[in-house]
Amino acid sequence: MKKILCITLAVIGISATQVYADDDIWVTAGYGYYISEEGYSSPLGPVNLTIGGQVTDWVAVDFTVGYMWGAKPSSKVLSPATDIDSLPVRLHLLVQPSFETSYFNVLPYIGIGPLVASNGLDFSNTNFSYGFSAKGGVRFINNGFLFGVGAEYIYNHLEVDYNNNKYKYNLSGVSVGAEIGVVF
Repeated sequence: MKKILCITLAVIGISATQVYADDDIWVTAGYGYYISEEGYSSPLGPVNLTIGGQVTDWVAVDFTVGYMWGAKPSSKVLSPATDIDSLPVRLHLLVQPSFETSYFNVLPYIGIGPLVASNGLDFSNTNFSYGFSAKGGVRFINNGFLFGVGAEYIYNHLEVDYNNNKYKYNLSGVSVGAEIGVVF
């Protein structure tokens, strides 16, 4: 079931770039500041790579692969982990209208979608977790270049079996950041 969900997200994200109206397809790179929901020092990142575009005048889709590294459980969390890395893959359905101004196009957006994360812990093999992501922000487009700012909530709970013990990690939190990219 996990493989089917991962493959489905990848196929939808990649094929979605083929069905867009107009020529509004973007590729961006971004960096954010992560605020943990509970019990963890803030990890470095997330660093994100996003491919997306307009489906209609008000609807857009984007496919994001991110990487957060260095999450450390606080002393409140009883765990053998000293370092957790996460690679969340998200597919968002966005409400994103476009407004033209004399200098650039303004695209405010709000969206939600599923999340699959590959999590690396320093004491076990890679573990997968599932959740969702919700985001909002604004993008500015001018002459094929894009700049955006926004916030994203990532719900990512992880459960790991190690030495016949179950450890639960809440890697959920809010990321606030910026992105730059190109528009085709």
